Amino acid sequence: MTLVASVTILGSLISVFDTTIVQVAVPSLVRGFDTSLFTVQWVSTVYLLALASVVPLTAWANDRFGTKRVWIASMAMFLFGSLLCGLANSMALLVVARAVQGIGGGMLLPTGQTILAREAGPGRLGRVMAVVGIPSMLGPLLGPIFGGLILSRLSWRWIFFVNLPLGLLGIAMAWVILDRGDRGMPRKLDLVGLALLPPGLAALVYGISEFGNAGRVSAVVAVSGGLGIVLVALFVAHALRAPHPLLDLRLWKHAALRAAQAAMFLYLAGTNAVLFLVQLYYQFARGDSAIKAALLVSPSAFGAMLVLTAAGRVMDRRGPRPVIVFGLLMITLGVFPLTMVGPDTSDVWLSVCWFVRGIGVGATATPLTAAGYATLRSEEIPGASTLMSIVQYVAGALGTAVAAVLLQRRLSGVTGGGGVQSLAGLSDAARRRVAPELADAFGGLFWFTVALAALAIVPALLLRTRPPAVGERDGDTGTGTGTPEAADTVAG
Repeated sequence: MTLVASVTILGSLISVFDTTIVQVAVPSLVRGFDTSLFTVQWVSTVYLLALASVVPLTAWANDRFGTKRVWIASMAMFLFGSLLCGLANSMALLVVARAVQGIGGGMLLPTGQTILAREAGPGRLGRVMAVVGIPSMLGPLLGPIFGGLILSRLSWRWIFFVNLPLGLLGIAMAWVILDRGDRGMPRKLDLVGLALLPPGLAALVYGISEFGNAGRVSAVVAVSGGLGIVLVALFVAHALRAPHPLLDLRLWKHAALRAAQAAMFLYLAGTNAVLFLVQLYYQFARGDSAIKAALLVSPSAFGAMLVLTAAGRVMDRRGPRPVIVFGLLMITLGVFPLTMVGPDTSDVWLSVCWFVRGIGVGATATPLTAAGYATLRSEEIPGASTLMSIVQYVAGALGTAVAAVLLQRRLSGVTGGGGVQSLAGLSDAARRRVAPELADAFGGLFWFTVALAALAIVPALLLRTRPPAVGERDGDTGTGTGTPEAADTVAG
């Protein structure tokens, strides 16, 4: 079990680190290619679009080819994209290479979750997912630090080259450790679903991203977002009737999965929003460097690690609800003081807030994922992993986009209509003059993230108060009889 977990942890670590490190490299890419910030943002946007397009294929691919083959092929594709990114000599080639990366990275996380959920067995999922959650929480916090260190010594190309040795190690470990006999029931590919869901998700994510960039509902946002909603709605109607849909929406008959995904959506939207806002607050409103800004939020990682393993054990004994509700309350408590930041707020006090928030993250992130699998049979896990990944990508894009729009509007009065872009060019003297207005603008926006964390408590209260018995499987009631067919149910 430990060796299997180490393989999936490595894949998760590489994928998460790559996302956060690339964000740090944006200024270097603007200078290196002598292009605009809008153009460079496509490096991130196209990655999200590729992820959204390929994730729906994960469950079918795992059933058709087996999780071991899919994981190794995904990592190989991700590494090929990383190599192309590092060798790119134009922005167009870099964008194409990032799309290749996204195609590989899109299946890594849900396939890794499927492997672990099947391997853990009844009664151990909470502890296993807790350990695996470490890189997911450390990545967004430590990625900017490592990115800053790399860029201070080497060119931006090493942001991508650093993936290669770790990824090759992961492939070698997966080849030796993972089980070959893990195929599900082979089924025909749902071609109608393939024509509806991947382009629908890509159009929806693109519309959300453009909404954040433009700060308003432009024609592009309306057309892309509207098309995405229509295609996704058509897929839902198709999936509820098709015998073997690309994505099995009938899994939502499980109350645990519905509640976990609703709480996950609100939690992740708030998490992405607060991380987006706090980096801009530190770097633009307070004039801190990227490395210092990352260090100031790093106590969150220590808080998460402090409770992560204990949260998994408590969840295995008492069920997910008390652990997750406690975590969301701590997140709310940790972010609430940010609503009252001022120009002279102590760095120490802010770090304490992030430490408290980190305790909440450690008790929320991976227990929510594990809780979604609590009443599923082994063959249902790939579809649930895909559903969970789609929720994560859409929630992250939406949370960041809404925060960006709100920030642009609140800053327009402070910067004379220049918005976020004009903050980058402020001198230290000019920043000190408008420091109270900037602090007030950011402080008001942190209420948005507090509200999302608090709202996530509502669906979390619908989760189990106790762990399911071995073999137990339920629908909407939270109780079951434990049929023989459910003997390998994953317990949460």
